Amino acid sequence: MPKVSVIIPSYNHGHYIEQAVGSVLGQSYDDLELIVIDDGSTDDSLARLSTLTDDRLRIVAQENRGAHAAINRGLAESQGDYLAILNSDDVYAPGRLEKMVPRLEGDPSIGLLSSYIEVIDGQGKRLGIKEGYTNLHPWSLPNTEESFRGGADNRAALLTENYLATTSNFLFRRSWYKAIGDFLPLRYTHDWDFALRMARMAEVQLLPEPLLRYRIHGKNTIHENQVAMIFEICWCLAVHLPSHCADIEWYGKEADEKRLSQLLHSIYTYGNEQVLAVMLLEKLYENSERALALLDTNTPRRQVYLTMIHQQMAKSPVATEMARGYVPAWLVSGLQRLAALYSSIYR
Repeated sequence: MPKVSVIIPSYNHGHYIEQAVGSVLGQSYDDLELIVIDDGSTDDSLARLSTLTDDRLRIVAQENRGAHAAINRGLAESQGDYLAILNSDDVYAPGRLEKMVPRLEGDPSIGLLSSYIEVIDGQGKRLGIKEGYTNLHPWSLPNTEESFRGGADNRAALLTENYLATTSNFLFRRSWYKAIGDFLPLRYTHDWDFALRMARMAEVQLLPEPLLRYRIHGKNTIHENQVAMIFEICWCLAVHLPSHCADIEWYGKEADEKRLSQLLHSIYTYGNEQVLAVMLLEKLYENSERALALLDTNTPRRQVYLTMIHQQMAKSPVATEMARGYVPAWLVSGLQRLAALYSSIYR
């Protein structure tokens, strides 16, 4: 039985899929299995996959059901004690598993282990290094030093943003996965939701070395629907903020006034604070059935929220441009501009 199972949810990344697969099978740590779940690709992904031969590789094709469903199927069919995910357009650095697996083995308290990220373009050219929540932020905060970004608490910083950036950056024990459950049907923030659930039960740690190559290109998921993306950001905050802040042993370690100030300087919803406030009033954090119902695209209540977000975005052209990743030149420069580009594909 393999020690590590790597799941690749594959969808219409024929141009990149062979690189993704090769980066797993070429790892210096080879006690692994690789399960590729093709989620109804309509390009040549399956044809390219069919040319690859390796005893550790298994390819499963299914109808298109979304990234979360492809990941969940792969995890259900996996056998390893340690579980990892790689999106079909990203690439593992050669020594990623060799450096990360022993870290998990040596510390059972770690629920989710990630690393710094090398951001690359469609041709593989380096654009920069994302060092957790210290740089290349998905959005700017007026007083970063007063926010959770300004501290050294991985869990707290996760309440501000998904600085882990992508499921490709996830390595976790099967035992912790069983404890928190499957990925939820979120199109844009299934990774953030999973990380926040994990952080309530176990440690989230980050290796200070770029062991993942995260690719920016024109077909990244986040380009699809900015309104739905913002809805999911508000949903995640409404579901997870109350439970994390109610953890007295963790949240209460700092003085009340310090935590309050950090929280006030950390929440960002692209100007949709009303949406977040009403979701909090609905107490989604203690009513999972009601929270999950909002993820059904046919739920009328969901449409009310989406309409409100759309109206707010129409009134706020700067927020709209930031959400789309096309921030005006006068607003950003240098690495800040790269951060804006990064936000346009944050998934």
